[in-house]
Formats: sequence, structure tokens, C-alpha cells
Amino acid sequence: MKKVYILILFLFIGILNAKVELNIPKLERPPIIDGKISEGEWENTIIIDKFYQIAPGDNTEPSEKTEFFVGYDDKNLYLLAKCYAEDTGIIRDFHCSRDAIYTTDRIFIFLDTFYSNQQAYYVGANPNGEQADGIVINDIDTSIDLFYESSSNITDYGYLVEIALPFKSIKYKSGRNVSWGFFLKRHIPHRNEEITCFPVKRGGGNYYDNYGIMKFENIPAKMNLKLIPAVTGNYTENEDKLLNETETETNFEPEMNIFFEPNSNLTITATINPDFNIIEADALNINVNNRFPIFYPEKRPFFIEQTNPFYTDINIFYTRQIVAPKWGTKLSGTFGKYSVFGLAALDEKAPAERFFEEEEFEGKSADTPFVFTSVARKLDGGDSRIRLAGALRKFKEYENFVLNLDTNFRFTNEINFEGQFAASSNEDMNENTNGYSYATELNFYNGTWFIHNFAKGLTKDFTADLGFISETNINCFKNRIEYQIHSKTDEDRIRYMEIASTQVIKYDYDLSNVMETYWEVMLGGIFKSTFEFWTGCEMMMIDYAGKDNHVYYPWLCVEYYPIKALGGEIVLVDGENLWYGNEAEIGDYRKFETTLFVRPTNNLDIEFRQKYYETVSFYIARTYETKVKFQFHKNFWVRAILQVTDNDVFADDEKDKRIDFYPLFTYKPNANTAVYLGASSTDSEGNEYIWDDDIEDLHNSKFDQKITTYFLKISYTFDMM
Repeated sequence: MKKVYILILFLFIGILNAKVELNIPKLERPPIIDGKISEGEWENTIIIDKFYQIAPGDNTEPSEKTEFFVGYDDKNLYLLAKCYAEDTGIIRDFHCSRDAIYTTDRIFIFLDTFYSNQQAYYVGANPNGEQADGIVINDIDTSIDLFYESSSNITDYGYLVEIALPFKSIKYKSGRNVSWGFFLKRHIPHRNEEITCFPVKRGGGNYYDNYGIMKFENIPAKMNLKLIPAVTGNYTENEDKLLNETETETNFEPEMNIFFEPNSNLTITATINPDFNIIEADALNINVNNRFPIFYPEKRPFFIEQTNPFYTDINIFYTRQIVAPKWGTKLSGTFGKYSVFGLAALDEKAPAERFFEEEEFEGKSADTPFVFTSVARKLDGGDSRIRLAGALRKFKEYENFVLNLDTNFRFTNEINFEGQFAASSNEDMNENTNGYSYATELNFYNGTWFIHNFAKGLTKDFTADLGFISETNINCFKNRIEYQIHSKTDEDRIRYMEIASTQVIKYDYDLSNVMETYWEVMLGGIFKSTFEFWTGCEMMMIDYAGKDNHVYYPWLCVEYYPIKALGGEIVLVDGENLWYGNEAEIGDYRKFETTLFVRPTNNLDIEFRQKYYETVSFYIARTYETKVKFQFHKNFWVRAILQVTDNDVFADDEKDKRIDFYPLFTYKPNANTAVYLGASSTDSEGNEYIWDDDIEDLHNSKFDQKITTYFLKISYTFDMM
């Protein structure tokens, strides 16, 4: 009898943990993706109509009804979402750039196409049919741009979204009786509400445990080859206003991009003579009184579009070190439990400040090869992995090599561990040096408590020329504790509240000297009226210029969206700040940042950002940025970015004022054609101290320069297979 009870118990547990399985029907007559539902068009698909509110509620009844319809044929996966809304007038349907639909109502489908329990694509759209896509691994990577059709329409019951995702746009497991993992999500922004097709446990470990299973009778394998030739013309005018001299340059460059997928598992990408003028401008940052270099995210599609991106706590792979490649190639693939990635590029403008004076760069740093490879293996059913990677940069005289081993291991649903070890070998001015680094991270999260423990160390000689290493000769230890309060129902006034404390201590690598201590306490919350309030205080001790310097920064952040056409954020910081001059000096500190979003119509998007930093008696730094985008259609828009930097550094008697303007016209009439017409203009003036070799002394020099570039880029995609 006891054995019977045990058997019943195991069967009951199995039922509780069983995933929903859906047999996706194969359609003889696929639907037309036009934002309209014709009679009988979706009648042979499978319907999913049971949904759960996972935010702010905890798997409670949603405030609105949602229905998803799914089917497929030999070419596409088809999805229809019917999103009901009691009041259609409050549906947020702004026109948005790709991957920037997070301010609108929207739907997403997540697809674990190898049923790996580790990685998934996602595709989505808003009520205007505008798209957002990417890959989810540990974090969301929006860098890839999958081709898929989407069309939407506002209806009397809410809105609908139709999507056709071509199988050739993704990697997937093919054949008969194939299983994919899947997950559906709807966002209702004016309620801060998330609705999903399956319950989601707060504090759960692997998010893919929440997925259901799509079963397909037969999906054909694929082979795909695309050629994307492009041509770019540039006209640049450089005006020295002080000398009243103007130089002009005209450049006309062809470009070729090649995408080859021999099967569903492997992708090979190559670019020849690429032109990277067509990128978004970097966000403005205050570059005064920074002790360490500023990290800027990569925005060039060739480098960031990959199906198994590489991220580690010690950054050994930072592709912005590759400035102007003559060519580049990538390989990315998944084979059972193994995934591989490789990148190689030949750069003609690689940074070499460590070796040569600026005037010597051209002869010694030209045509510099960069190589990166990684191989990863899944462990423990896909919840964990171990990975080996290597990076190489080779100048004519000097080379740098880094070998990396890292792992992610999930002990339980609540406890996750990450570890990394990296070693470097470096030739530096006829001297060979070896360096070492490590990082460990242990996280506990059960939906209420979040505990984060982190440690890293880098020896003085650790060098990663293809990475972003801000400082070496350190041991750093960090601990963060959060207590979280989540709302239980849609009626709760407080949607989310958090109380947290973070402590950091940094030593030199030998643990003989305390270099820095940091402590932050904070609290805040998200409220039902789309209002957020956060406040806290940071306290630091910094060992600089031979003494311990104590500073503090109380801060306040408020974010509010009173109506769907208007919203913004304000950040206020006060306290004392350290000036990193020849001597350590402390001054009163003020920081004021504002962000304002205005959307007077669905087609017009205006964004304004302002930053003001001041350390009294040392400097005042100001930046202003305005972005305006007018979208006539989802494939036709005009965008302009205006950036102004105005710095007064009293301590060094330096002034710097700069105005940058980036207008861009984009036309994409179909999936194969893209036309970009734009310009970039920089107008800078000021004064700074520079070294004069003739008199071997510093002297104050003025500058007043304007550089304007006009460009036209046209590309066309040829589908060869």
C-alpha cells in the first residue's frame, strides 16, 4: 500500500510539472497578413485563450481578454493576436522605431526553436504593426533584426496583430514530430500590466521552465544564401575657422555583405569594405572629471547580430575596439549541447595609444587583425553551461592573446552561480607580460528577497586589447540585498516596492591597501498611476593622490507618465564630489538630469534629454540632446538628432563647446531594399592646454572647427536560395 501512495505522489507531482503541449495544425490556405480577418481565414488554427496576469498581479485574472491563434505551413509560422480593450481610446499606439515599441501596447511570442530550455527568439508587434525582435539567453539581446511580416489594426473590441514568421529567418530544429518551446506575452502599458499564456512563479530559476511545447508534424530543413551589395557616397567639408581654411573630400565606396546558412544550425556572415556611417549617434555622456573610461554600447549590426552573444563580468570582447574594418567574418552555430561562435576582422584604424605617439599610429597600427572564438557546452539539461573562449589582437610588432573559461551553474530554481577565469599574454614594448583575472557571482532570488554576491580580481599586467578593461591591479567585493514587495491584484495602489543596500570594497590585488569603499541605501516603488519614485544615498571613500577622500551623494529620481502623449523623468543629486586633479580636492556637488517624451500625434516622436553636473570651483558640464522622428509609414521616416556639449573646466582653464547634428532619411519600401540619406555636422570651439614640442612646455591653444559630412547609402538583398 505504501508503494501505491508513493506512485500516486510521483504521478501527482508529474502532473503539476507537466508542460502544456499543443499540436500546431498545418494550414492548406495560409492567412493573408493585412491587419484584417476574412471569413474562415483563421478557423483551422489552434486557439489559446487562457491567460494570467503576472504583473502587477501574481498569476491572477487579467484585466482584459486575449486570444492567440497559431498555425503553420512549409514556409511560415502564422500568429494572430486579438487583444481586447474595454476602452479603445487609451490604447497606446504611437509610431516607433524598430525594437523601441516598449512605450506602446504590444504582443510577443517567444520560441525556443531547439527546445533547449536555454535560448529563445522573440518577435512582436504593436497596434501599428511595428516590430521588435531579438534573442533571450540570460538577458534580452535586441541586436538581431529578423525578417517577418506584421500588420495590425485598431478594432471596435481593441486591436489585432497578424504575424507571419518565415522559417528561413530563424535557426530551428527541423524534421518530423518536432518540439519547440513557446511562450506568449501581452503588455498593457497604461496599467503597467503583463499578461502571459502560462503562470510564472516569482523568483523562479530558469524562465524557460514556464514555456509550453509546440509540436509540428513536419518542418522542412533549410539552406539560405543572401547577398547584400551596397554603395555609399560621402562628401566631407572640414573648415578651420581660425585659419579661414577649408578642405573637402569626396569618397565613393562599394560594400558587400554575405549571409550563408548551410543548415538550420549554422550561420556564416561576411562583410567586405563596410561603411558604418549609418548608425545611431552615441548617447551624450559627461566626459569631465571621469576617473575611468566611459563604456559605449556597440551599435553596428554586423558586430552585434549573433545567435549566441558573449557577455562576461570581465569584458574581453568589446567590438568597438575594431574601428574601421576592411573586412570581417562571423560564424555562429548550435549543435546539440554545443554552441560555437567566431569572429575575425582586419582593422585599418585600430587604437594603439599604449605603444605609439599619435603621429606614429598610421605606419604601425594599420591592417591590424582581431580574432575571437568561443565554444560552449550545456550542462544539467540546459540550465547550466561551461564555455571556453579566446581573443587575439596583433599589431605588426606586438600581439595580445587572452584565454577565457567561464561557467553558469544553476543549483536550484532560486540559486545561480557564475564564474570566470581569464589569462592574458601580452607583448608590450619588447617586453612579454602575463596577466590573470577572475570573477564570481552568486545570486539568490525567491520573489521577495534578492541577494547578490560578486567578486573580481585583475593583476596589474592583465591586458585585453579586444575587451573593455577600465582598471587592473584590483580585488573587488560586492554585496547587494533587496527586499521586494509585489502587488497581488490589479487594484493594489503600489505595484512594486523595493528596499536595498549595496556594499563594495576594493583592494589592490595583493589585498594590502584599501583603494575604495562604497555603500548605497535606497528605496522606492512603482505606483498604479504610472508614477515611479526612487531615493537613496551613496557614500564613498576613495584613495587618491595619497590620501583617503570621503564623499557622499544623496539622490532622488521621479518618473511620471500622466497621459499617453507625455511623460518624463527627473534625477536630482547633491552632496560632495572629488576632483581628480594633480591633487585630491573636494567640492560641493550638484547633478540635475531631465528626460521628456512628447508624442502629440501617433506619427511624431520627440525626446529631450538634459544633463547638468557641477563641482563648485572646479567645473560645470552641460549636455543637451533632442531627438525628433516623424514616421509617415512603418517603412518610411525622417529622424534628426541634435546634441550640444558645453563644458567649463575652471581648474584647468579649459572651455569646450560642441554642437553635433545628425539628420537621417530612411526608406525601406520592401524587405530587400533600403535607402539612407543623411548628414553629420560637428561645430566645436574652445581652448585647451596642449604640449608644444618647440618650447617643451604647455600652452593654451584655441580651436574653432566645423566638419560636415553628407552621405547616401543604398543596399539591396538578393535571396539566392
